[in-house]
Amino acid sequence: MNTTLVLLFAVISVFGLTQGDEDSILGGLSETKFATDEVQDLIDLLRDDIISQLPIGYDREEPLPEFTARLYREQIVAGTNFFVKVETGPLRFIHVRIYVDLSGDASVDGLQVGKTMGDPLEYF
Repeated sequence: MNTTLVLLFAVISVFGLTQGDEDSILGGLSETKFATDEVQDLIDLLRDDIISQLPIGYDREEPLPEFTARLYREQIVAGTNFFVKVETGPLRFIHVRIYVDLSGDASVDGLQVGKTMGDPLEYF
């Protein structure tokens, strides 16, 4: 993994643990926020892993027309869980759970398909 990205995610994780942000309760989910460039970078970094977890028939054999993070929530644990709403085509969404450990290593920990823009991002 790119050293710069590893350091970026480590800083994000540690910063979140130390700030005591009013909408980030240790162990609880933050408020839903608009996706940032950093969240999109995380989705881009893990794109192949996310696509590999999509069910057969969810355009796995052909490129998805879009792969854009729209919304996200964070959960501060021993690292950070990111719950991200990703648009994969016109009005077509998936929810992705990504875990970033304290050393900055990121992995896809869950995926939900068949989501709409209006579906809330909740723990899964």
